[in-house]
Amino acid sequence: MKKTLTSLVLTAFILLGTAHAAEEIAFIDLQEVFKQFYKTQLAQDQIRQQADDIKMEREEIEDEVKVMKEMIEELRTDSRDETLSQDVRDNKRDQLEEKLVELQKKEQDMIDFEKLRMQQMEQQNTRMTKKLFDEIHEVIIQYAKVQGFSAVIDRSAQSRIGTDMVLFTSPQVDVTADVLAVLNEGRESTKDVEPELAVETKVEE
Repeated sequence: MKKTLTSLVLTAFILLGTAHAAEEIAFIDLQEVFKQFYKTQLAQDQIRQQADDIKMEREEIEDEVKVMKEMIEELRTDSRDETLSQDVRDNKRDQLEEKLVELQKKEQDMIDFEKLRMQQMEQQNTRMTKKLFDEIHEVIIQYAKVQGFSAVIDRSAQSRIGTDMVLFTSPQVDVTADVLAVLNEGRESTKDVEPELAVETKVEE
């Protein structure tokens, strides 16, 4: 009888300890926090502006290429015009060859320019993403310490094959809204938009 009672008491303590431990663990949707953080949306505006600048610069180079191609066609036509003297036609051929070389260089410059600018934009995107995530991470840590949580788990994390790592979370232990309130304190509600900057939360199984 004593052994049975002792076992029951121990089981009760274990269950109470488990319940208490569960209350100390919180969950957060890190992707949602990242998306709704006002600084993320400001960073997106910068990236969009850069993309627009790249597009404008590319269009300027394309206009130059178009003009060069028109000149080349004129020179090609003139170089074959039998009504012109041989000297004039020879001169047109020489100009044509020079313009073809210039065109080839201009087209390569356009390719190199776009590649470089895209790399620069991707690097800035990566730097911004890391900086934003570090700030969010710090706020989560401070919030967890104040609230007395022993752990905060990202419920938006996915495995390498794209399956959810956390299958269910009770709203009572979800701190997504609370952390966002801290991050966006004093700011108007942010728009619900998909971020162009992304946080990688996948882990290998």
